[in-house]
Amino acid sequence: MSALIRIEQHLIASLLSQEAQAQYALGDIAKKQLSPYVEVLRDISAAYVSHTSGTRLSSPIESSVAATAYALYYTPINASKILHFTEIFNSATTSASERGPLRVLDLGCGPGTAGLALLASLKHQLALTCVERSTPMRTLANTLLASFPTETPLAELSMRDSLDGLTEHSFDVVIAANVFAELAHGTAESTLDALARFVSSDGYLMLLEPGQPHHTRRLMTLRDRVTTHHGHLTPIFPCLRADPCPMLLSSETDWCHGVLEWKQPPLHRQLDDMLSFNKHRIKFSCFIFQDGAELADGVRVLTPPEKTRAGIEALICGEGVYGIGRIPKRRRSDKTRAFEKAGVFDRLATAPIFTGDAPDGVTIENRYRFASQRQPMKDRP
Repeated sequence: MSALIRIEQHLIASLLSQEAQAQYALGDIAKKQLSPYVEVLRDISAAYVSHTSGTRLSSPIESSVAATAYALYYTPINASKILHFTEIFNSATTSASERGPLRVLDLGCGPGTAGLALLASLKHQLALTCVERSTPMRTLANTLLASFPTETPLAELSMRDSLDGLTEHSFDVVIAANVFAELAHGTAESTLDALARFVSSDGYLMLLEPGQPHHTRRLMTLRDRVTTHHGHLTPIFPCLRADPCPMLLSSETDWCHGVLEWKQPPLHRQLDDMLSFNKHRIKFSCFIFQDGAELADGVRVLTPPEKTRAGIEALICGEGVYGIGRIPKRRRSDKTRAFEKAGVFDRLATAPIFTGDAPDGVTIENRYRFASQRQPMKDRP
């Protein structure tokens, strides 16, 4: 059973009636069981979609019904993003095993999304500290996390309404998902600086936002703040460079994002139909940093390779390299196939590294593949 299905089943068992649980086991849940949440979800969606980047979002989650509605629909979406990167945190679980549970700080935890994703996918014991300012959401997160069925129970679960009182350099993994889009200028920067100080030696900082142009470009500026003000944190995804983002410098509209192709779990598909929404693909923007890491080599593919009259082209980025890389038709060979078949965010080892036309004799290998991503992350005319 997939981690995402386990999470959805847990949501249904915890939040819906026994009748709804029985219906889910056989197929669709009766609409009368879900209809109380549909209009609430429309209001929540409208609040997020209309929100202006750089201003504080007034929480649309002001009741237990709203918290439940949000959890039923948005938890699978956001958990799928976290699950996509779980492999990166495996080394954190290895190092943490020598000193005890993996210590995780989840800022803006919502209904406990990141914690649920980690509990469903990692074998190592977790000590979770969750920060959430919405009281109904915090209450729901505590319930969902404390009761999640797993062979490795939580070593610790702490629910807080702010970062106040936390000890610096205390966490192996620090996650801020869908947080900075809701914060005003100034508050976002000071919050980011605080999070950077909570990352332990060899620990990780993960910044994750919805895949919308204005929120993504703002996250790109926060990425630059990390590399400028917190040099101990090395970008490991997607960046292969620690200088200012060349995409921000070269364009006022391009935005560094990816797209997940996913199979919607049954309840989410049903809610999507009732809402007339379409979440068949999930756009996201994400930056991950590690304390004390070395920059990886090669280049990252930022747009799907496409055939043009000149050959195969894709936008690539790496240390000292940013621009369109091209395999001219006459130079296509088995040695360049990795470039032609690459997906967005794949990391390629290329010798020599190039932009423009690939030189004679270039060899390219795919070092890291995000196989599920095959959609444009940069909107091009």
